[in-house]
Amino acid sequence: MSVWKIVAVALFLYATGGPAVLARNDSPSDFWLQQRELSDQAAQSARSRAARKPARDFVPAEATRAPGAIGGTPIQPIFFINVLGDSLGVEAAEGLSQAFADKPEIAVVGRAHDSSGLVRDDYYDWSKVANDLATAKDKLDFVVVIIGINDLQALKDGADTLDPLSDKWRDIYGQRIERLIAPFRLAHVPVAWVGLPPMRSERFNAQVIKLNELYKERAEEAGAHYVDIWDAFADDAGQYDAFGPDINGQNAKLRAADGIHLTKAGSRKLAQFLEAEIRRAFEAAKPQDDIANLPPDIEQAADDINAQIRREMGVVAPPGAPTLSEPAKPLAGPILSLTTRPLSPGGALAARQPALREGATAVRMLAQGAPIEPKPGRADDFAWPRL
Repeated sequence: MSVWKIVAVALFLYATGGPAVLARNDSPSDFWLQQRELSDQAAQSARSRAARKPARDFVPAEATRAPGAIGGTPIQPIFFINVLGDSLGVEAAEGLSQAFADKPEIAVVGRAHDSSGLVRDDYYDWSKVANDLATAKDKLDFVVVIIGINDLQALKDGADTLDPLSDKWRDIYGQRIERLIAPFRLAHVPVAWVGLPPMRSERFNAQVIKLNELYKERAEEAGAHYVDIWDAFADDAGQYDAFGPDINGQNAKLRAADGIHLTKAGSRKLAQFLEAEIRRAFEAAKPQDDIANLPPDIEQAADDINAQIRREMGVVAPPGAPTLSEPAKPLAGPILSLTTRPLSPGGALAARQPALREGATAVRMLAQGAPIEPKPGRADDFAWPRL
């Protein structure tokens, strides 16, 4: 062993208390073997302690937090809005999704189909779609319809071809409006039919005005609620305007470059016209609280309680008053009607209170304005000298 190695070992042994160990061993190599054995024993002991340590029981975070809170279970929707229509229907669904983003109980189901309409039922049959949805009634609580930008074209009626907005065309088209709504009304599902907004093309705009008149007339006859959005997307003269106030009152671009479709801000503004009605339907569809489970005959229950109170107080019931056959502890005090005149026991009018006697303190103070006579030693006694 070299001199430097011997010096290094000596320094290490001096620092770690090695001389006492070397005193019992013949060479430094035996010391290193002992150190390794001690290290292996310590590691094995630590592993055995870890193996004996019982597994920690815990409750997942999502089980201890309210549904919908961060880390909690998501809230499952219980109310489903189905949006039907063409490409404007797609945009209406997007706007409604933004409107109810803070209401996870309400889900928006987009069923709109691009390039569809009520004229070309050979391409997409909306009457059949409505029947299928209403029959299944799966995730269906409210229906929104906005359609028509693809319908200003000829309509086939057997061998005849009907010009757009002609009398026969309007009659058949109106029947298709009613056929789309009818299945939902039979299933007691509310329907909101949204009118079309103004269009940039003057010719197209004039045709859309007539379509909206037809939608309002036939949709309301079929039992739907017609929602007019025209003024919200028009200028002061009632004509097309690409800009206008958004839901926050700020001027924004509401219409797309084609002069037909809506921007994101426009879609959100359209949804604003549907929010109130949808929220009312949602509240009406929610399960009622226990307070609604009152006795069917609340008047009889009130009579029973009053009869028991009279019995306990020893008051004679007025003639014709209902009596309680079995004594029962009252759940509350006397129940009085809010729509009838109050009566004293026995039905007699309350007697007039006797007048205050002349010279009484209240008469002198309140009627005659005389001051209160001070008492000796009281704060209002200013007599001098003080006794």
